[in-house]
Amino acid sequence: MYTLTVKNNYIQNIGASNGVTILKDGSHIFNNRGSINFTIPGMGEINFIDLGDKRLPGYPEPSQTWGVVVRYRTIEAYYRYEGEGELTLTVDHLGTCALTTTNGSVIPISLSDFSIG
Repeated sequence: MYTLTVKNNYIQNIGASNGVTILKDGSHIFNNRGSINFTIPGMGEINFIDLGDKRLPGYPEPSQTWGVVVRYRTIEAYYRYEGEGELTLTVDHLGTCALTTTNGSVIPISLSDFSIG
């Protein structure tokens, strides 16, 4: 499990799929987190998908044991960590998201949104 801190510097409140509302100019810490998604009004959804110890095909790095995929609009991040993971999502006043960590590795990746056949 990992800890996710969400800092909301956006012009509106942000809603979480577990019912928490992160107020404008506020923040919230989600402890022992699995999968969760957030709604950023006017921008869309940002989805944190807990992979456990499963790995993404084609991505041998990062090499830590536990993983999370973060998907926002058409951009993805791959986060892996050991022990207790720590992620911080900061949403600025324009809805731009910044993802940082103090424990583990996070890299940009590209996943297909849809395939046929």
